[in-house]
Amino acid sequence: MKSINKGGMDEHTTKAYQAPSLGEGWGGCEDAGGGCQDSDGGCQDSSVGCEDVCQTGVCQCNRAFHAETLHPLVSLIDMSSPCERGKMKTDCYAVVFRHDAGDGARYGRRPYDFTDGTLLFVTPDKEIDLATADGKMLIFHPSLTECTPLGLRLKEYSFFKYRQDESLHISCCEIKVINRCLGCIQDELCWGVDDYSKDIISNAIDLLLGYCRRFYNRQFITRHEANAAAIATLDGAIDGYLKSGRAATDGLPTASRLAQRLDMSAEYMNDMLKSETGKTAAEYLQLRRLLMAKQLLIGTDTPVGRIAETLGFSTAGCFAAVFRRTTGCTPEEYRGNE
Repeated sequence: MKSINKGGMDEHTTKAYQAPSLGEGWGGCEDAGGGCQDSDGGCQDSSVGCEDVCQTGVCQCNRAFHAETLHPLVSLIDMSSPCERGKMKTDCYAVVFRHDAGDGARYGRRPYDFTDGTLLFVTPDKEIDLATADGKMLIFHPSLTECTPLGLRLKEYSFFKYRQDESLHISCCEIKVINRCLGCIQDELCWGVDDYSKDIISNAIDLLLGYCRRFYNRQFITRHEANAAAIATLDGAIDGYLKSGRAATDGLPTASRLAQRLDMSAEYMNDMLKSETGKTAAEYLQLRRLLMAKQLLIGTDTPVGRIAETLGFSTAGCFAAVFRRTTGCTPEEYRGNE
């Protein structure tokens, strides 16, 4: 219990900071000037927004698992508890950790992946599978990240947009790190809400996601052979598209279109390419386009303007500028030197 001094007077109370019941809003200790004061859970201070708080995905998930709401914007839920819902679409981000992922193919597990645990990442408005009877779920509302370093970095964690079969498969050592991060979040939730809660919890989530990014990078390394085969397929798809002349009429292929050829999400393909080649999908496409230009300049007598058109450049001048910036010479000089 925490001893709380009210208004700087000598009067103390041993009432703990605690989450309200499901019928109440978030008001902290009684008589704090913002709590829900009537028995029906009505809010007398509109700034607290009890009705809004109780409608967040965090509170909905807590209700589904009959879990106490320690904070209206974030919760860590034991998914082995009985659940009233099979699936739920929320307005929150979620990180789901499963000890036993069961159907490995469903989560994209391959023979060279770890089998000790699996992490799934869900964005707002996507369904969360609650009927797993295993693991933990960290769920947090985007409002928690506003005006925090996590809010600025959240878009960098591209794995939230990966498909379910592109999940992260982690080792027993990595599980210890994940559990340590989740434990810090749970400790802060149990501490109670104060002026420091938002920063401390968002920083702890940021640390967790930073580790997940590291572990995904490790997974790309252990999948190197499969990634190399995928890149070879990608090279063929890009080269075939450019040779067909479709770039002149339809423009360059998008990352989403190329990812479909590899049966990947565009975000996963982009991160895989960056891990293997150091380049994004857009940069890699440009690299293949210039390589094709070199082949056409050396192996054919096709005019430079026609090559530029075939490869989807708007003008011969634009092609020459990009070519010179990359190779240090003009297309004509490159053809003459070779």
